[in-house]
Amino acid sequence: MHDPTRAAAELRRCVETYGFKGALVNDTQRAGPDGDDLIFYDNPSWDVFWQTCTDLDVPFYLHPRNPTGTIYEKLWADRKWLIGPPLSFAQGVSLHVLGMMTNGVFDRHPRLQVILGHLGEHIPFDMWRINHWFEDRKKMLGLGETCKRTIREYFAENLWITTSGHFSTTTLNFCMAEVGADRVLFSIDYPFERFEEGCGWFDGAEMNEIDRVKIGRENGKKLFKLGEYKDSSA
Repeated sequence: MHDPTRAAAELRRCVETYGFKGALVNDTQRAGPDGDDLIFYDNPSWDVFWQTCTDLDVPFYLHPRNPTGTIYEKLWADRKWLIGPPLSFAQGVSLHVLGMMTNGVFDRHPRLQVILGHLGEHIPFDMWRINHWFEDRKKMLGLGETCKRTIREYFAENLWITTSGHFSTTTLNFCMAEVGADRVLFSIDYPFERFEEGCGWFDGAEMNEIDRVKIGRENGKKLFKLGEYKDSSA
């Protein structure tokens, strides 16, 4: 993911030759002579890659990565216990995907589907405030051409969230209320979390059975265009 054209070609090769169902990338890429620059995918130079995603009709999973270089030294070195699931994962990915929304990636590629883990990397919990801020201030901030829809609309049409590493019925129900059960996917987050804990929680979580089947199976089958497989109707 250091060159959008080469990344697009590799994605096409993996999907068309090997049957991959999508792509997973660990947030920003390191670049520059000292490896301390960050490559984001939210500017028009990456349109060739996003167009390939939509041409192939496969989703893209924006996964967290650990901070490195001067970012690590300035922000995390003195509080390294906050790296990973406690804070840094969500901080990095939420910055990146909000940049994609407000820099027009989904306006230029309205069929693009992006997956976020960990119940949306904190964004659903701030949805009202984020959406309110942009809708009130788009004209003042000059975002009318690069953020044509609301943040809620992007979540309804372009974003999916997973339960990975977040086995709380209270927060799942909150996210279902914010983004809808049709946009949530069951996931574990192994090796950070255990299968037994995630599956036991989900099977016993208080929710209606229609939503349980959607989140636990049917949404994933739809998004990844899965045919019949062992226990596909279990």
